[in-house]
Parts: sequence; structure tokens; C-alpha cells
Amino acid sequence: MPIISADNTIMLLAVIMLVVAFGYGCEKTTLGSKISAPLIILVTGLILGNIGFIPTTAPLYDSVQSLLVPMAIPLLLFRADLLRVFKESGTMLVAFGLATLFTVIGAFMGAWLVDLGELEGKIVGVLTSSYIGGSSNFVATSEAVQLTDSSVYLSTLAADALGAVIFLILLMSLPASTLIRRLIPSKHIDNAEHSTSLLDDELANSSHVTMGGIVNGVALSLCICVLGGILAQYIAIPGMFIITITILSLAVANFAKKVVSKINFDFEIGTLFMYTFFATIGATADMSNLLGSALMMVLFLVVVILVHISLLLLFGYVFKLDLAELMIASSACILGPAAAAALAAGQGWRPLITSGMLVGVLGYAIATFIGISITSILS
Repeated sequence: MPIISADNTIMLLAVIMLVVAFGYGCEKTTLGSKISAPLIILVTGLILGNIGFIPTTAPLYDSVQSLLVPMAIPLLLFRADLLRVFKESGTMLVAFGLATLFTVIGAFMGAWLVDLGELEGKIVGVLTSSYIGGSSNFVATSEAVQLTDSSVYLSTLAADALGAVIFLILLMSLPASTLIRRLIPSKHIDNAEHSTSLLDDELANSSHVTMGGIVNGVALSLCICVLGGILAQYIAIPGMFIITITILSLAVANFAKKVVSKINFDFEIGTLFMYTFFATIGATADMSNLLGSALMMVLFLVVVILVHISLLLLFGYVFKLDLAELMIASSACILGPAAAAALAAGQGWRPLITSGMLVGVLGYAIATFIGISITSILS
């Protein structure tokens, strides 16, 4: 029984926001700047959830992930210039293609090294589709390959969530390695480090911020989410809600600049929402699942993650790819477009937010097919 119960929403929200404030504050220190606020927030949430201070499941977490994350996407994309994105992040698609390939290779290696039992083909296919697309691909592939055993399904779902946290911790630790930074340099990381902070830069230039501009941004974001939800109901494609929100946001950003000019502080609010999202991800990673039936599945995912990251770094070094772009492509592949946008925003790599979203949407489109194909091969 956690000290703060799941139904004590106000107190739980206070703790989550204190975790976000703690992470942002730590990032101002010498050590914290090397680790980054998103990683500090994620790990702090993980610790608080697993020592029993806050619950690992709560309605508040569901609200954050179902409301704040969709709202954050338009707020982070309102300033996206597609022409500039394509010019500055042309290698992102290549990096995402490599990330997808290495996830598949990791899946086959994991299946070879870890015995997942008689349902191995189905489990591997479902988890691989999730780690190329997202949770919607997990559900779609589960239905397609008929992973109907409820206990196995729930264990697979638990392993999927825990593996995502392990992946995030490893991925966000990469820039802290001097060796990796030297072998795979990044202009985006260097630019972020040479500024005081992305958010502080924005604040310094926000003398024109008005209450009307803030309200307009939030209202426009919500309207886009509503319209995206309506459109998604008529298109039976995994992840369609996020896809429609992304498309509508980019359309507004590039073809309704007069509307965008009437909003402000949008990026800062979107980043705050994503920081809150990282805190809930950490809190929901129940380490006790390692002692249950999900253990072998988590071990399988650890193999997938290690192969994925190792090969991505190797190819990044050989072909002189940008480390930040590799990280965002990797995040878009394993966790989906929303997480890629959150990581880019949290690290201060603003030019990579839109391209990360776009390749993440591509992952939604191909993941279910890949997952079903892997199940067919292994069965």
C-alpha cells in the first residue's frame, strides 16, 4: 500500500509536479546538465513508485497520458517550419530506418537467446511491433496473431512498459558519455549546451507573452485534439489519433501563420506537459514484475534494446551520423512519436521535434505488418 493512495489525486499531482520541478532544478547544476531533466524526472518517478511512496497505477497517470500528451503535441509543433525541418534533419529518415532494422535484428537475437515458451512467436511479434510503432500496434498485432491468453497478454503488457523505462534510461544516458560524444558528435547537443537553456532562452525572449496568447495556444491545441479524435474514428489505422493530431498541427503551423502569431508560451507549456509525462512513465514502471511471469519477456526486451542501441551507435560512428538524431530516431522507433517529441523538447533539440514526430508516425504505419511477419517466421 503506497503512502499516497491512487485516489488522492491532488496530493499525487503535487508530488508529480515537485518531481518535475526537482528535475528542472537539478538540470541547472553541473552534474545535472550532463544527465538532463527528463532522465532525472524519469528516475525519480521510478524510485518513488517502487519504494511505495506513490502508487504505480493511478487514474491521474492515465489522465496525463491520455490528455496532456495529445495536448502537448500541437503546442510543440506550432512553430514547426517543414521546409527548415527537411533541410536540417535530412538524415533522420535514414536513422529511423536503421533503428527499425536493428530492432528486428534484436528481436531475432532475443528469441534465440531467451526461451519464451510455446507462444514465443506471438510474444516476439507483438513486442517487436510495439517497439517499432507503439501501444496501438501492440493491440493490433495481438489481435492479428491471436494472443488471447489473458495472463500472457498482461505479462507481455507489463514487460513492454518496464522495457520502455529501461530503454529510456539507457538512451538518455548516452550524451553523458564522453567517449560516445567524441566518437559520435552532435551539432544539436553542442548548440543546446552553448545556450543557457532552451526554456530560459524562450523565457528571455517572451516579453510579449500575454494571458490571451497562452489561452489561445491551449484552446487551439484542444480544438486540434478534438478534430483529430473525430477524424481518427473513421480511419481504422493503429495510432491514427496521434497521426491526425500531428498532421493538423503541422498544417496550422505552416498554412495558418496568422493564427499562430496570436499564441505564445506554447512551447514552454508543451514541454511542461511532456516533463509530467516522463514522471508518470517512471512511476508506472513496477519493478516487482521482474519477479513474476514477465521476467523472461523483460530479459528478451533487454537483448532487443542492447542490440538496437549498440548497432545504432556503431553505424552512427561509421557513417558519421548525428548522435542527437540517432537518439530521436531511436526513441521514435521504440516509444513512438510522442515520446520522441518529449525527448527532443526536454533535451533542447527543438529542430528535431517535428522530424521525430514524422518518422514516429511512419513507425505506426509499418509496425503491425512487421510484427505479424515475425510471428509467421518464428511459428
